[in-house]
Amino acid sequence: MTSRSKIFKADALLLILAMIWGSGFIAQKLPMELIGPMTFVTIRLLLGALFLLPFLFIRSVPANPEFPGWRKLLPGLLGVIVVVFLGTWLQQVGLITTEAGTAGFITGLYVIFTPILGLFIGYRVRGLTWMATIIAVFGLFMLTVAGRPTINIGDLLILLSAIAWAAQILFVGWLAPKIDAILLTVIQLAGAGLLCLIITPFFEPLSLENILQCKGSLLYSGLIASGLAFLLQAAAQQDAPPAHAAILISLESVFAVLAGWLMLNEELTPLQFTGCGIMFFAIILAQIKPPRAAFGTTGSTIEGVDCSQKQPSDVQ
Repeated sequence: MTSRSKIFKADALLLILAMIWGSGFIAQKLPMELIGPMTFVTIRLLLGALFLLPFLFIRSVPANPEFPGWRKLLPGLLGVIVVVFLGTWLQQVGLITTEAGTAGFITGLYVIFTPILGLFIGYRVRGLTWMATIIAVFGLFMLTVAGRPTINIGDLLILLSAIAWAAQILFVGWLAPKIDAILLTVIQLAGAGLLCLIITPFFEPLSLENILQCKGSLLYSGLIASGLAFLLQAAAQQDAPPAHAAILISLESVFAVLAGWLMLNEELTPLQFTGCGIMFFAIILAQIKPPRAAFGTTGSTIEGVDCSQKQPSDVQ
């Protein structure tokens, strides 16, 4: 497969991922009247891991020449587990007091946090990516927040979750070329889910009856928005660098608003339609110069990231 074909495939996977995560805000918001956020996150993550676990044993995976050994991967794997836990937990708690559409916008701010965090670990982002990032953030603002008078504690929690998701994109960008996509996805979901499972009993009572009433939202969030979506991300980021991937994934905010329009009969204002258009323009702008190498290839320059700088594995 040519480099251009790989990029097209990665972009298509990230677009599907954005659709899944965007519509997933509705599934996340609805159960909050019946079960606690930690309970929801625990079930969601463990369902996703269990859904993918059988695929680890029913297929053969060729040896990866870039696999550096588990000892070198361990810091990155532990890091991605922690940020997935923080990202899902903070986002879910924030949804108690924040509207789904607004949560979609604030979460989408990882589009700017990703290149900023990348600077702290030695990556340089090219100018066109910065321009696309700024335009995308402006479009996100018009799409879901413009005219909204107040900011509440839920907004701040979801803002913190956006920082966690930016870190997750960076971790996956480094890990994905080195480890099987399904294995990486199971490690993320199972590790974060087990952390939630340990913590949840100390904060929330469990009600099986209420959990069963939320089974539809839990199944979608666990199997589709967690298991399938995280797998798509791991597969796509084998070829798409983090800053590039973050811009595409940020389209989830557009799909969150569209899902509310189609499924909850929420109205779209002219300002919101304009925001959607600006977002798509930012995506096109980010595609002008496709990446020439996978994230983390030493000594190469790719779209969004200059990999001649130190790698994440050098930063403890």
